[in-house]
Amino acid sequence: MALSRPLAAFAAASFALVALSTTAYAGGELKSGDPRATVHDKNVTTCEAAGLPGKTIASGQIKAEADDVYIDVLDHTGITAVVVKGGDAYNVYLASALSEGWTDLHSPLNPNGKPAGISHWFACGELTGEQPPTEEVPPTKEQPPTETVTSTPSSSATTPATSVTTSPAAPAGAEELASTGFGSAWLLGVGAALVAAGAAVLLVLRRRRA
Repeated sequence: MALSRPLAAFAAASFALVALSTTAYAGGELKSGDPRATVHDKNVTTCEAAGLPGKTIASGQIKAEADDVYIDVLDHTGITAVVVKGGDAYNVYLASALSEGWTDLHSPLNPNGKPAGISHWFACGELTGEQPPTEEVPPTKEQPPTETVTSTPSSSATTPATSVTTSPAAPAGAEELASTGFGSAWLLGVGAALVAAGAAVLLVLRRRRA
């Protein structure tokens, strides 16, 4: 059944519009979805392949918070550009375009108008800022040499105290008598003789008076 000319013309125009829009999207009519970014088709994994200066800095070396869709770069010291890949294209964020903030970076938009899920991302430049913390083994501290002190027990502490009893010193004369065996015994004999003589004299005198 042949279509009327107006209907046939409408069908041809509709097909041409759909084909044109599909061809335009596939040919590079991509949207970055962010005025700070520039969209590019295909895929890149290095700054050299993206035509950007600087060294390629892996995402693991960058201090950032990221999920499947958005990225917040917390420390961008030394970074000149950020590349975010998703779908069949990638967004390039130059540092000069991020003067107002390095948050909510994402890949180009899908046909539904939402950012595509991030497949990978990296940065370009020279990483000079603080890198994400890594586990480090603390250095072993040298222990100071121990000093061995040998203690010698005091002899006074172990020697029991002894008591010494002293006698008063004897007179010099007594020492001489003790050493000579009382050598003055003859004096006693003389004294006894004198006493006897005196007694005899008294006896004689009594007799005369009588």
